[in-house]
Amino acid sequence: PAPAPVDPQEWQDFNQRLSQHLDQFGYLIYQLDFARPLPVDDPAPILETLRMYLRGEGSDPLARQQASQAQRIQLSAQALEHLHGLKHWAFKKSLDWAQSLAEVREDALADIGLGYPLLRQVLHELGQRLAKSGMLEDGQDIFWLDKTEIETCLAAVQAGAPLKEFTGLVATRKVAWQAAKDVTPPPMIPFKKKYMGFNTNIWVPSSENSSGSMLKGVAASAGRVTAPARVLHGPQDFDQMQPGEILVATTTTPAWTPLFAMASGVVTDIGGPLSHGSIVAREYGVPAVMGTGVATRRLHSGQFITVDGSAGTVTIESLN
Repeated sequence: PAPAPVDPQEWQDFNQRLSQHLDQFGYLIYQLDFARPLPVDDPAPILETLRMYLRGEGSDPLARQQASQAQRIQLSAQALEHLHGLKHWAFKKSLDWAQSLAEVREDALADIGLGYPLLRQVLHELGQRLAKSGMLEDGQDIFWLDKTEIETCLAAVQAGAPLKEFTGLVATRKVAWQAAKDVTPPPMIPFKKKYMGFNTNIWVPSSENSSGSMLKGVAASAGRVTAPARVLHGPQDFDQMQPGEILVATTTTPAWTPLFAMASGVVTDIGGPLSHGSIVAREYGVPAVMGTGVATRRLHSGQFITVDGSAGTVTIESLN
């Protein structure tokens, strides 16, 4: 039923349009991990985006894209005016190549998710059947088994052989996964000071350790801003974000993109110049520092911090 005071016909129209949207785009993946819900499974991020725009807190995406396009054309023309000969040719060739491949990258990411809804449907069905047979405690635990183990389960069921219980193994893996979440990953494996002749501090922090009131990371989007931090751990926290705050996250995926319309800056634990957070931050024109390693553990919501997206540093201004 329509919530008061929404008109029942408008509510019905909204539900129909939302269903059509999910039918067409609900397969788009937030992460490559197919154990994670898709928009068609959990449309909460989409609904939070709609709520944000209804509150008048989001910027006009069409206006932002038009401004970004105009700036790109202007800067490209200025660069070409100052280059001559081989440098002019190399810049133009590289620019055209990068712009054409950007479309290929986005199309590829979209296409990857085409099979995810069917894959998740099959795994959910298998999980329920294995749970009924006693192999798993819960159908969702199938996502904690590897391909070989699932095939072994299916072969045992088909052959009528004794069934192996995986509840203990799943519990152990969940504990190990939780412990791994508290580990700061290295910025590069193996770590090198130079790669293909370039200093690696272009892409990864010069030091993976941050101390005192300053965190070090990768300069991902130019600019400097001081504002309260908002530490978010997933879509379930999206409603906590307030306009003007600095978004702090482990990493970001396309599901997080609407929050950039509210954020005055972005800081992540993981990422580099070509990560999702970096690209979207530059698109929205907000300062960003990626790959700090410890931001979500060192920073707290409400703290005033300064993000220097040009220097790749985050300074804690207050402890509250």
